[in-house]
Amino acid sequence: MIITTQTNRGATKRRGCFLLISCCALLAAHGGTFTTQSTLIPVPAAASGATNGDTTATTTNEIQLDATVYIPDGVTSPAPVIIVLHGFGGSKMYSKTVLLAEDFASAGYVVLAPSLRGFGNSDGKVSLAGPNEINDLKTIILAMQTGRIGATPAVGIPVTSESKFGVTGISYGGGLTWELTRTHVAGLTAVMPIIGWTDLYQALSPNDVPKLSFTAGLFASGYDVKNPNYAPKMFDWLGDLLRGQPQKARLGDSQSDIDWRSVIFNAEDVTVPTFVIQGWHDYLFPAEQAISLFDQTNNSPFIKLYIGGLGHPPASSDITSTEALYMRAQALRWFDQWLKTNDTGILNEPRVTLAPELTEDWSTNALVTADTFPLPGTTTNTLFIHLTTLAETSPEILKPKKLSPTSSGFRFFNSLLRIIGVNSDHTINEVISVSAILNSHATDILDSGISTKLDNGAKRVHFDSDPLVADLRVIGNPVYQLYVSSKRKNAYYFVQVAEHSTNGTVTLVTRGAFKDTAVDPATPHLIQFSPFAINHVFTAGSQIRLFLASRDYPFFLPNINQPTVLIYRDPTHPSALLLPVAP
Repeated sequence: MIITTQTNRGATKRRGCFLLISCCALLAAHGGTFTTQSTLIPVPAAASGATNGDTTATTTNEIQLDATVYIPDGVTSPAPVIIVLHGFGGSKMYSKTVLLAEDFASAGYVVLAPSLRGFGNSDGKVSLAGPNEINDLKTIILAMQTGRIGATPAVGIPVTSESKFGVTGISYGGGLTWELTRTHVAGLTAVMPIIGWTDLYQALSPNDVPKLSFTAGLFASGYDVKNPNYAPKMFDWLGDLLRGQPQKARLGDSQSDIDWRSVIFNAEDVTVPTFVIQGWHDYLFPAEQAISLFDQTNNSPFIKLYIGGLGHPPASSDITSTEALYMRAQALRWFDQWLKTNDTGILNEPRVTLAPELTEDWSTNALVTADTFPLPGTTTNTLFIHLTTLAETSPEILKPKKLSPTSSGFRFFNSLLRIIGVNSDHTINEVISVSAILNSHATDILDSGISTKLDNGAKRVHFDSDPLVADLRVIGNPVYQLYVSSKRKNAYYFVQVAEHSTNGTVTLVTRGAFKDTAVDPATPHLIQFSPFAINHVFTAGSQIRLFLASRDYPFFLPNINQPTVLIYRDPTHPSALLLPVAP
C-alpha cells in the first residue's frame, strides 16, 4: 500500500493495494481536507522541574517556538486536538511528523506540530527533554484552549477548554510524550508514545556501560554547528558517558539529573490512557523500556502495549511499511476512542499485541495478543555453561574460563577521550567527526547507518546448545547469570546471544553489557543482568550460541582498563543463560 499526500490543503490521496482491508478502510474513511498555518508560539524561557515530573516557569522572559497548525475544513468547536512531536535533531517538517499530522488532520483533528526547543527555527537550547521542554508543551496545550495559538501570527482555532488533547511522537517525541503525562496538564486526555523511552539512563547506558555508537550518533545528529543549540549540561553528560562515568549524569537538580527525564521513576503519576509502541530490534530504546512500565504500578485507566518490528536500528523506521500503516490506523482508533468518544472497540481488545521481530515478516496472522506480559504459559529454560556447550544439566567441576582484554583496535576512541573537556566546540566537532566514521555518516539516530554489528576484532568465547529438536520461541527478557572474578574493579562484561543455523550462519539475536562494581572483584561472585528483550524463534536444527566477549565496539563503550576476567562454571558457581520460552 502506498500513501501520497498533498501539501498545504492536504486532501489526502491514497492508492494502492488490498493488503489490509481494515487498515485501508480506516485510513480511506478519514480523507478530509485541511489548511495549514505556520506560527511562532511564545513560551517561558526557563522552567524548573518538581520531583514528580511536573514543571513551573521560572522567568517571565520568553522565547518562540516555530510550529505548524493543521485545521480541518469544517471542523467545529470544541474540536479535539493532537500534538505531534518530532524526533531528535528534527523539526516540524520531519517527514514522519508530517505524515502523522496529515493522518490526524484528515480525520478531523486540529493538529499542532512544533519544532521543539533548540531545533528547526525554534529558539532556546536543547536540554534533552528537561523541564524547559516539558513546560513548553504544557504552555502550548493551555494556550490552545483560549481559541488562538501563536503570536506571529496569532492563529484562530476551534479549540476551547472543553477540547480533549492527545499527544504522540516518535523517538525523542515519544520520550517527551511519556514525560508530559506526569504534569497532569488540564485537557490532556490520551497519549501514544512511539519508540520513546521510559528510563533514559538505562537506554543510553545499560547497566552502567554507555552505548558508544548511539551516544555519538545522538549528540552529533542533533547539534547545529552554525547555530550552537545545546545547553551546557549536554556537554557535561557527553563527557560523563565517553569517560565511562555515566552515573555522574544522575546527579544534580531537575535540569542536570538525567533520571528526572525518566517516567519509570514516577510511574504512579501516569494517569492518562496510554498506547505505547516499541520495537523488538530497537537497540536504542529497546522493548523493555515499555515492558518495564507496563509492569509497574500506575494510575492510568488503560495502558495498551504493542511491540513489533518498528524502531531504531537495526529495526525499521519506515512508517509507510505495511506494519506502520497498520499502526497508523490503530493510532486513529485510539484517539477516536478517547478524544471523540467514539466506541472503536479498542478497549474490548487484548491490552498486549506482539508482532514479529522483523517488520518484513509482519502480517495480521502473525500477531499474538494477550492481556498480560509475559504471555500466559511462559516458562524459563535454564542453559548452564559447560566446557564448550550449553545444557540443561548442571555443570561438572570445570576450571574457570579466562577471557583476556582486547588491547588493540580502539579506532578513534583514544583521540576522542583526549579532547573531552577541552572546550565544548572542539568536543562536539570531534564527536561529529567520529560519529560520521563509526556510524557511516548516519544523519540521525533512526538512520540504518548507526553501527549495531558485532565486534569482529574482540576476543570471544562461545558455548553452543545441542541442535534444537523443534522450534523454540523466546519472548521477553533473557537473563545472564554469571559467576565471575577479576583482579581489578569495574570490569565490563559483554554478552551476546545468537542463532547458529544448520547452514553455518550466525545471526545476532540480542546483546547486553554490565559494569561490575563489586567491592571485592577477586572473589568469585554472581552478576545478573538482562540483554535487550527479544521475540525470536530459534528454528529446529539450529543451536543457541552464547558469546562472552572482551568488548563490543563500537556499539558499547570499550573499557580501556579492562582486566582479565574469569567465568566460573561448576556446581557451586553455575553460570547460565535463562530464556523466557513462550507456549
